[in-house]
Amino acid sequence: MRQWRSPDASLTLAAWGDPHPACEIGWHVDDVAGLVVVADCTLYDRERLAAALGVSPWTGSSAGLLLQAWLRWGDAMLERLDGDFAFVICDLRARKLVAAVDPMGMRPLFYRHEPGRRFAFATSQEVLAVQVGLDPRIPEQRLLEPLFNAEQLAHFEPEIPGLQRLQAAHVCNANAAGLHLEQWWRPGESRPGLAESDVNGWVEGLHWQLSEAVRKRLADGVNAGLTFSGGLDSSAILALACGSGAPQRLTAYSVLDRGNPGCPETRAIDQMLAATGAASVRIDVVAMQAEAALARAAVARAPRFVSGRNGFLPLFDQMACESGVDVMMNGIDADAMFHYEGLVERMVLDGRYRDMLRDARKLDRLAGGAWMVPDLRRARLTARLPWPLRAGIRRVRGRLGESESLHAALLRDDAAARLDLRGRLRAHRRLVSSPAPPARTVPSAGLVNPYTLDGIGRFQQRSRHFGVEMRCPFLDRALIDFSAWIPLELRMRHGRLKWILRKAMSPLLPHSVAWRGDKFHPGSHFDRVMLQPVLEQAVRDFRGSGPAIAPYVDRDRFLQAAARWQAGAIEAVWELKMLLLLEHWLQHNRDKVAWAC
Repeated sequence: MRQWRSPDASLTLAAWGDPHPACEIGWHVDDVAGLVVVADCTLYDRERLAAALGVSPWTGSSAGLLLQAWLRWGDAMLERLDGDFAFVICDLRARKLVAAVDPMGMRPLFYRHEPGRRFAFATSQEVLAVQVGLDPRIPEQRLLEPLFNAEQLAHFEPEIPGLQRLQAAHVCNANAAGLHLEQWWRPGESRPGLAESDVNGWVEGLHWQLSEAVRKRLADGVNAGLTFSGGLDSSAILALACGSGAPQRLTAYSVLDRGNPGCPETRAIDQMLAATGAASVRIDVVAMQAEAALARAAVARAPRFVSGRNGFLPLFDQMACESGVDVMMNGIDADAMFHYEGLVERMVLDGRYRDMLRDARKLDRLAGGAWMVPDLRRARLTARLPWPLRAGIRRVRGRLGESESLHAALLRDDAAARLDLRGRLRAHRRLVSSPAPPARTVPSAGLVNPYTLDGIGRFQQRSRHFGVEMRCPFLDRALIDFSAWIPLELRMRHGRLKWILRKAMSPLLPHSVAWRGDKFHPGSHFDRVMLQPVLEQAVRDFRGSGPAIAPYVDRDRFLQAAARWQAGAIEAVWELKMLLLLEHWLQHNRDKVAWAC
């Protein structure tokens, strides 16, 4: 931990994380101007920024460069920054400050403002709580939110009362009189000079933008890892990284299932690694008892019991750090970037229901399940309803589904009442309520949603905890601005999701990888092996005083699901995984919870 406090104690910093080439946490003091800059950042445009300022790009710290940019451009400096950052610029003489976070919140910044007395901030909410005298433990009332898929609440309402999080693309100005928050960037502010009908132009533009996003994240010579599933998104990053001249500094981390000859992920991983020659760490769920034990230990060390809904993620971070990897890349969040939001409703309203139905049936065949056709049929009934009415219907359906959600999580009624879990469900529905579909001329904002922003925050927290920094090429600002304007018809076309990304990557990927439609990630089989000892112990404990989760869980339904798990039903793994992660984490971290009286 690194700490700094202003001479009059009005400003406090506490930053945590092991220093390595990928990340600089530090401060710069200008005694003449009376300014202090505290920064946690990686600048991908260091040379261009330094040239505009007339200084050497490698003279001084990133915090020093930010100070020079602030003195030259003030708030307008944010438009010139290309990187992942959270920083605070303090004017000690005027007793005011400005704080800002990068467009997608890749770097965290928590704060506590006490008007007229103190503005304290840190990259960790637990560290900040200690600094300002708050209880750093998780309140029991907030502990269960991930069990009913409401973990996004913690990103926008920090679990420690009294703390706030500066959200992605926001700037904060604070002084003794108060605090003012403003969003400084939104996707699509720069419109590409392409006609909507210029398909080749959009494809070529996407290829170039994504190539640049990958290149920039490897340009500083770091050793990089890649969470590699064999899917389209991570395969694109692997191919571009190997083509950028950095294959010797890249290691792919994957989960395989060689016990299933038809596993599409295993097949795609093998194809891509053979095609690129990239170094790899591969864990086969058929024989992974040693890795399962390591994964359980990693989960027990994590700051929260869910930092990503797969147990192999903390293990990969730990393995990467121990092998000298500085940064981990991944495919977050191409799914949201190329989402076809509004296209289904538009096709219905344009009288093209039959065309859409044909594509929807093709998508369902490729995916091996019926989801798109039912979605389309619902849209046929609701697309012409006024948006407020549609939103009202969703609210009513959500209210009626509260009991079902808590029941599906195997939670007891008395626990739900004691911890006001229905209230948390309602707060979550308000947070994630769907916006109106975009108009044809409005850029897509689908990437900026609570699910993506929370995922970024959790992944970054976990990676930092294990000593590596997360870099996400798909969250590059220039790429986001370009992709926001991609016509929706190019995102889902000819029965293919992410059609434009597939087309752009076709020259670099095997055809079977670029155009695959099947998906069966072996992560759930990893979780089955990893959590098997936890399940067995929980079943034994239920016969006695009960496991740690006993006050929350319906015992009979838990044991029924456990029997299905033991009989081989993968659905039972999905049903019990979160409960078992919580059980395992509590066995090692009870002291991190503020238990209700």
